[in-house]
Amino acid sequence: MRILVVGAGVIGTVYGAQLAAAGHVVSILGHGKRTNAIVETGLRARDVVADVLTDSSVAVLARSDAETFDLVLVALRREQLASSAGQLAQLSGNPLVLFFGNNPDGRAGLPRVVPGSVFLGFPGVGGAMNAGVADYALIAQQPTTIQKAADPRLTSFQRTLESRGFAVRPTAEMSGWLAYHAVFVASVSAALYHCRTDPQRLARDREQLSLMCRAIPEGFRALRKQGVVGLPHNLAMLHARAMQPVAVRYWARSMRSPFGELAFAAHARHAEAEMRALARDVLDRLRPEDRQVALRELLNDAD
Repeated sequence: MRILVVGAGVIGTVYGAQLAAAGHVVSILGHGKRTNAIVETGLRARDVVADVLTDSSVAVLARSDAETFDLVLVALRREQLASSAGQLAQLSGNPLVLFFGNNPDGRAGLPRVVPGSVFLGFPGVGGAMNAGVADYALIAQQPTTIQKAADPRLTSFQRTLESRGFAVRPTAEMSGWLAYHAVFVASVSAALYHCRTDPQRLARDREQLSLMCRAIPEGFRALRKQGVVGLPHNLAMLHARAMQPVAVRYWARSMRSPFGELAFAAHARHAEAEMRALARDVLDRLRPEDRQVALRELLNDAD
């Protein structure tokens, strides 16, 4: 396939490098210093657990309508989408446009005019950029998640990632999945902000972890009352009310490990505007009659 990646941060770099390494023709939409550097270095992504570097040559394009693409992967933070709307509106042909990122509003939260077929998804990696290299780790508990659809381009995307060692989970309820995930990631980020985005400090703060582990299921219950479907099974199990002591121990252990930094703290630190906006979205979605005491305390105090 011919693939355009919009956004060359950690996520765009990791997935773009893997797709190119598998033989797809990958281009990056140019947008400043980062993509200027890619002209010289290509996309470089290092799996820090396996200590494997993927180094892929790609083209950098000044305009989205320079070529016709089979798939467009949009790996931008939500506050960056508005500035990309013009370029996305100019896409040629009938591409599959896959938006990867935090988006509790689903399709309604995306640019209104996007040619082609629009799908939602979420990455299954966490990491940080270091000297032009995306250092990342696969998140076993959260595979790359994509909207289930009978589109051969989406099937090719899934099979390519699986051939590169990435677990992929299609779901028919991607919009609901994103709403539940917003509760989860906003709560974890808020707890980290209370601890100055230091995962080791959060691991030691049992009071903050306990508040976080009460807040998450409160948010889940509020969404269920609204009829939202799509709660990820692993999150539902870990954050069931009876599992709170187990969840606290799990998150203390996770935050002490490299997983805490790569999967959560790095993003909370570098995407603070996005995470705080996500917290406001979660609070705004609550109904007046919802008594989500812990969730309101956690998210309001972190704002």
